[in-house]
Amino acid sequence: MSKFNFSVKANPKNKDTQSENAKLVRRFLKKWKNSGIQKDLRDKAYPITKGQKARLKKKAGIKRMQRRLKKS
Repeated sequence: MSKFNFSVKANPKNKDTQSENAKLVRRFLKKWKNSGIQKDLRDKAYPITKGQKARLKKKAGIKRMQRRLKKS
């Protein structure tokens, strides 16, 4: 499992701590979702067989191809 280093910092100019904390939580959750930690943990929840890996790779390739065709 690779390490994920990201952090959020508060704005020192803002004196309202409650609203600043809400902003920090939203920023952190956004970074956390984009980092892929959740997907990594879900994938490691149970062992995957060779056949399952092959099916996942095939499905990912098809999805990539369709996304590229959709763009052009």
